[in-house]
Amino acid sequence: MNQRNILGFLLLLMVILLAGCGRSDPTPDLVATERAASSRATLSAKALPSITPSPTLSPVPTATDTPTSLPTDTPAVLLTDTPVVPPTAMSTGAPTATPTSTRTPRPGASPTLTLSPTATPTVTPTPTATAVPRTRVAFASNRDGDFEIYVMYEDGSDLRRLTYDPGEDGRPAWSPDGTRIAFESDREGQYDIFIMNADGTGVTRLTNNAANDMYPTWSPDGSRIAFASGRDGNWEIYTVNVGGGGLVNLTNNSAEDFSPAWSPDGARIAFDSNRSGNYEIFVMNTDGTGPTNMTNHPDWDVHPSWSPDGGHLAFVADRDGNWEIYAMLSNASKAGRVTNHPHEDDHPSWTPDNARITFATNRDDPDPDNCGLDCNYEIYVVSTAGGVPTRLTNHPAQDLDPAWSPR
Repeated sequence: MNQRNILGFLLLLMVILLAGCGRSDPTPDLVATERAASSRATLSAKALPSITPSPTLSPVPTATDTPTSLPTDTPAVLLTDTPVVPPTAMSTGAPTATPTSTRTPRPGASPTLTLSPTATPTVTPTPTATAVPRTRVAFASNRDGDFEIYVMYEDGSDLRRLTYDPGEDGRPAWSPDGTRIAFESDREGQYDIFIMNADGTGVTRLTNNAANDMYPTWSPDGSRIAFASGRDGNWEIYTVNVGGGGLVNLTNNSAEDFSPAWSPDGARIAFDSNRSGNYEIFVMNTDGTGPTNMTNHPDWDVHPSWSPDGGHLAFVADRDGNWEIYAMLSNASKAGRVTNHPHEDDHPSWTPDNARITFATNRDDPDPDNCGLDCNYEIYVVSTAGGVPTRLTNHPAQDLDPAWSPR
């Protein structure tokens, strides 16, 4: 649990006592604290207090971020059943036929031997190998003193810092074409949504409100961004045009609605909400209609993340006594645990190939159960088919909020 989560948690307790409407928390850990209120995932509709940044840490060269495979996890195999799309969630279309591979038959030998002049053999040049583009991982880290946005390749190479601001920058979200990154920042006093180019240039402020706007997620066509905001007195899910304007409150509910995630087909938005008593994963149409509880579990389920093919939803749950990454079919059936570790795993993000899930965890902290304000968080990736998770970052600071570029 980091310092920002603790400060936010204390703030929410004060708000709840004044309002006279208490709420029981499950277990005191990373996600539970975020659901209560924190500078990284605030659930208080009030502005956050000023946050003291972590002590400045000397940057570590890129070479130190070499991924390390650590056999400390036993992930469950992700379910692969064919998803059934709920009738209220999206319209169906004819599936695209998979092209059949064809091969030109090799000509048979001529039955009659015909003598002919020896031909000069033709040399067929060896085709030049085409480099396969590597996708990048964006994440937030306080390795340089305060939380900034960084980007790197999966192998830890070409680590680059994209933002340079004394405020906190976090929760990067790639545009569908991979050219821009939306993120949240409190550089203007409260959290707002900003957009920048993928190289860190051209920072533009998208929202401007006295309340906090957090958790940006792009529509698949790149025209709108959904986010969570406390501007109406409680947390709701909004959408806004990428160029500004067109603000719409999608949820309009007295409960707390948070962590939006736009589906790859553009028809649905997943989010977490306590409207059923405890936090569950909901899915609604993009106009806010048809909200459906997808988890229906007595423990908390938060932070939904769609698989690139739209067939699964990953999320974070404390169903087994600590926070783990789970995944379920997008029709709300057959949830399965992806990680299995005694410490905290949070903020899942799918790789573009649909085969792995990235997450942040404090499992490498020397004393993860008692590190309090100074827990070390690292970025890991694990196959949805099972196997040993691989560590992508290796730094004594906090590396959070991983997000894979689409290409």
